Amino acid sequence: MTASGRINVSHEWGVLKETVVGRVIDFTVPAGLARGMPASLGFLPERTRERLPRWAGRPWSEADPEGYGRCVEQVEGLARFLAGRGVVVHRPRELTENELRAYEDGGQFSMQTFVRDPMLVVGDHVVETALRLPARFKERFGLRPVFEAAEARGARFSVMPPPAPVPVPDLGGARGPFLEGGDVLLMGRDILVGCGRGGAASDPAGARWLARLLGDGYRVHEVPLVEQVIHLDDGLTAVREGLAVVCREQFTDGLPAPVADWELIEVGLWEAVNLLAGNSLVLGPGEVLVDERLPVLAEALTARNVTVHTLPYDAVTPFAGGFRCSHHPLVRELEG
Repeated sequence: MTASGRINVSHEWGVLKETVVGRVIDFTVPAGLARGMPASLGFLPERTRERLPRWAGRPWSEADPEGYGRCVEQVEGLARFLAGRGVVVHRPRELTENELRAYEDGGQFSMQTFVRDPMLVVGDHVVETALRLPARFKERFGLRPVFEAAEARGARFSVMPPPAPVPVPDLGGARGPFLEGGDVLLMGRDILVGCGRGGAASDPAGARWLARLLGDGYRVHEVPLVEQVIHLDDGLTAVREGLAVVCREQFTDGLPAPVADWELIEVGLWEAVNLLAGNSLVLGPGEVLVDERLPVLAEALTARNVTVHTLPYDAVTPFAGGFRCSHHPLVRELEG
């Protein structure tokens, strides 16, 4: 399938027509993690924080061949599922050897799975964002063909100022602005931007940068988050206008105003962090893709007249990302 029409994403719940889906890299776990996990990576699920120190200095496919193989298959399964529904699916190109070595931080860690974060689409504006974790800076290179193709179709394109890399233990004190797509939820002219206390992803300066870029036609809301989560979408999915899945515990100042009076399906903080229970993929208003390990959530959605699809994703979520994290829409169409 080929892309056509203009780039446009205005709401979380528009019908998904065109998207980017990530790919899995066989990274090497930084050797420094053998000494223990730094506090700045405290957002990782419990199982991952336990395993990574034991895998330090080894390729993922060697340390956990079964998990690596299943992760590859599950991400490819997501791409096949979407393509099978008629969604135009783009993939980031493979990083070159030079790109893979760029921005190393104590080891050859590289990722291209969670394409939600290094890019952002608001309306017809495509943004190459500024990630806080130095090892993830290189992800933009694999997405640049997507950006170039979008610009050729008339999209506006902007690049955030690249931040100065700092060691992982010092992430909380790094100077931004930082903005990651997992922290940004679109609700028409209201844009939510999560800003975590743990200093692992977006910051208020990133929210202000986005507000200046978008201009007066938008209302950008900074949403403070607890340090246990990395992104706003760990615990917030707008299923359709008026209905959301939320992890109330992740918000330090209460629910964001745009969803405060919605009907809410609540999940716990443990489920949000370890199972990415608040990180479903919205296919259209009232239609979602949910991790098959969440039958209670699926039942709650079904009871509210939501069409629920399930796929296995247990080999992907240990790296702090779920279905929403693994794709970034280029075209969503509102009905009516």
